[in-house]
Amino acid sequence: MSTPSPAPGAPAPGGPAAVALTGVEAGRALRWRAVLGSSSGPVLLLLSFGVGNRWLGLLAALVLAATAVAVCTLPRVASLAVSVRVPARTRAGEHVEHVVDVVNHGSRPCPPTVVHLAGDGFADVHATLPAVPAGQAVRLVLPRRALRRCVSTGPLVRVEGADALGLLTTHRAALVPALVHVHPAPAAAPALPPPPVAGTDDVAGVRPWRRGDRLSAVHWRASARRGGAGQPGGGLVVVEREAEPAGPLVLVLGAGAGADPGADPQADPEAWEQLLAAAATLVLREGAAGRRVGVLADDPLREGAGAARVVEGAAALDALAAAGDPRPLGQRAAVARRLAGRGGRVLVGTPPSAWREAP
Repeated sequence: MSTPSPAPGAPAPGGPAAVALTGVEAGRALRWRAVLGSSSGPVLLLLSFGVGNRWLGLLAALVLAATAVAVCTLPRVASLAVSVRVPARTRAGEHVEHVVDVVNHGSRPCPPTVVHLAGDGFADVHATLPAVPAGQAVRLVLPRRALRRCVSTGPLVRVEGADALGLLTTHRAALVPALVHVHPAPAAAPALPPPPVAGTDDVAGVRPWRRGDRLSAVHWRASARRGGAGQPGGGLVVVEREAEPAGPLVLVLGAGAGADPGADPQADPEAWEQLLAAAATLVLREGAAGRRVGVLADDPLREGAGAARVVEGAAALDALAAAGDPRPLGQRAAVARRLAGRGGRVLVGTPPSAWREAP
């Protein structure tokens, strides 16, 4: 993996707060060679006093000096604080730049270390962190690939370092908040049922009959007054009604009505992910065409069976990113019909990628 070039500087004003590397994981580790070397120093020193060999005493002094150098040059990673900035939204499969700012709050410079980012729905990455002077910051830009649809709360940042001689190692880690909604990757546009015939009961007027008009729309009494088709101004006329105002298209996702309540919701996760990807495609396609489209999502401010709301645009894609296991539809289609209002259309999607018009 290529290591991005660091850019020194302080974190941007108004950015996320830096998190100290003290909470999740901390410790020091001794390498076996270092253990043998450091323990052999006192042994050689005692042995040199016993046998009166100056060379053994000199060797013991060198071993003890190497141990002291290792302890003194061990990076003080506990004095580092890390913040991560990412875009608020992305799609599964895309690469996202994670801007990592590392601040040294200690009184001594921190030598070069290694930074690991993992555990948040993105690909694990590691990079070399250059020396961080005391009281200053270093910035790394790490591209990471979104592996799956999710709501990522932030990576586990782990910093590892070793002393100048490579005898001792130390590490610290912390969960750094960096909220990202990873939307489903768009898929092929699903086949939808034909929309219902729109129209209201309000009569706008009458017009001459045209090929393709339904017989039920013919105004027989007005047609009889106009006379036959061969007479001037004669012929059939049809009733034209006021166009119904276009409402939003509301998508309701869940388990089918015939699903076994005791079935494992994880039985076919791939079919559920395909349905979410199809819903994301509908949101993007209809939105690009200038039509309103939303997703029925839980309302966090309300409780009960009807605690739902319709979210549109980017918020609809966020709801798809946060979707959990498929739940039984229950009364959710009826709630969506009520929220869609007059002229709205409700489509119910169930795995595997089946769409139907809500009654």
